[in-house]
Amino acid sequence: MLDNLPFIDTLQNFFNIDTYLQQAYDFIIALSYVEKLVGVLLAGIIVVLGVFELVKKLSKLIIVVAILAGLWVLYNQGIFDGLIG
Repeated sequence: MLDNLPFIDTLQNFFNIDTYLQQAYDFIIALSYVEKLVGVLLAGIIVVLGVFELVKKLSKLIIVVAILAGLWVLYNQGIFDGLIG
């Protein structure tokens, strides 16, 4: 489907992803075992910390959305009619 679009060839030539992936693969293969181990450990720490930060932010967002939904339900039931007017 996307192969029929006229700008796809231009994008494929501009973003030559296959070359970048091959260069990255060659670079990683050329590293020693210790360098690979340190890289994997650092990447693992970054991923784990990122997941915890994401969970913290999402939990805050979920709490805010739940409070807003609760207030909306109370508003629809007319609880705040005496306060708002």
